Amino acid sequence: MRPSKTRLLIAGGAAGALAIGGGVAYAATGTSTTHDAGKVSAQSPAGPGIIAKDFGSGMSAQANLDLSKAKVVPMPEPASTAQSSGIQAEAADTQSLNLDGALPENTPDSLSAKGTVTAASSSARLWTRHGKAPARTIGRLLATDDRETFYSCTATVITSHNKSTVWTAGHCVHKGRGGKNGFYRYYAFQPDFDRGKGLGVWYLSGIRVMAPWANSSDLRYDFAAFTVTKHGKTPIQSVTGAQGLSFGYKHRKYPFYTFGYPAELLPSGKRLHNPPDQLYYCSGTSFASKYPAGGLGIMCSMGPGASGGPWLYGMKSNGIGRVAGINSTHMTKTLQMNSPYLGSAAIKLYKAIQG
Repeated sequence: MRPSKTRLLIAGGAAGALAIGGGVAYAATGTSTTHDAGKVSAQSPAGPGIIAKDFGSGMSAQANLDLSKAKVVPMPEPASTAQSSGIQAEAADTQSLNLDGALPENTPDSLSAKGTVTAASSSARLWTRHGKAPARTIGRLLATDDRETFYSCTATVITSHNKSTVWTAGHCVHKGRGGKNGFYRYYAFQPDFDRGKGLGVWYLSGIRVMAPWANSSDLRYDFAAFTVTKHGKTPIQSVTGAQGLSFGYKHRKYPFYTFGYPAELLPSGKRLHNPPDQLYYCSGTSFASKYPAGGLGIMCSMGPGASGGPWLYGMKSNGIGRVAGINSTHMTKTLQMNSPYLGSAAIKLYKAIQG
């Protein structure tokens, strides 16, 4: 359902919010290197369709831009959050997919994140343990049309046969209500990014987003997957490791760690870093949310920039867990963060990005 009195904020990366019809707001910020887009195609097997964007071979050269010159611009706004088409029948959704994650190949024991914090915290806290999971698997996602104004989000490397798959929010890679024309022109992913350092820049080779989001900004389908090109012959999963996934959960109460690169905290509006350049986290127990219908909520103050960040279930002492939700929207007057339900549609999208 579309909220009428309660305002939502899309947790996409930024320093300001743009209200949409009194219901949902979008925001973004960013900067860094880019990759040009190529061929776009649509896939529409049974169930909600999938919109695909694949990248051509004539890619632009890397463009390392000065962070100090980045402009803060609101994310393009969908005109509606209507959810009347492509309804996901959760009650009849019996599919599930559970896969374990993995540490980087040939990882020394020293990369295990011993002593993972366990105390619940709805106030976003800075994550300081880099060079190891979970930070190693999570990164900053940047999108731009002009190489000058970058929109910043968060994304996570997930386990896959192609060892190149990354999970994020739909609105981080597609503007909504634009069909095949709603994608950005350039993208870049920076895993384990922390104040200018990280595991390099990885360029996108393909994107898959749900058609209900691309065509009508349906928040129940606000999730997406993309692949990145290899560094030489090395796929990203061999370098970063990967989180597992748990799609098709049957309940609403789960202990989660949520991660993201926020530019500000909500609902206070306190500014952090702009563009976002440090990883934050919250932890706590999820609950049923109707924003969107059938989704999950959790109390967390991470705001714009945290969009697409993972909700990790069962995170072990080595920093590996399973993605069962993502940062999608945030209430503007409370600490409630929301995730769409990741069920049969998410499974379908995951399979589609494997090629």
